[in-house]
Amino acid sequence: MSDTVQDKWKNFKVAHNKNYANQEEEDHRFGIFQENLKKIEEHNERFNKGDETYTLGVNKFADLTTEEMKNFKGFAPKHLQKPT
Repeated sequence: MSDTVQDKWKNFKVAHNKNYANQEEEDHRFGIFQENLKKIEEHNERFNKGDETYTLGVNKFADLTTEEMKNFKGFAPKHLQKPT
C-alpha cells in the first residue's frame, strides 16, 4: 500500500528535521512539497517507460521552489570564489 501525500510529508519532515515558523509557512512548504512530489513521480513514470535515464527521489530540498534550489547550485563561499 502506498503512502498518502500527508504520510510522505510527515516522513519528510522527520527525516530532514524540518520545523517551520508557523502554520502559514508549513502550509506554504507543504504546497511546494506536493508540486515537487508530483514532478518526481511523473519523472519516474517516464523512467519506467524508458524515456529517462535516471530516477528522482524526495530529499532535503523537496520543500523548496525551483528558484530557491537555484541558490544552492554553484555555491562557493566568498573566500573561495575566483576574482572576476
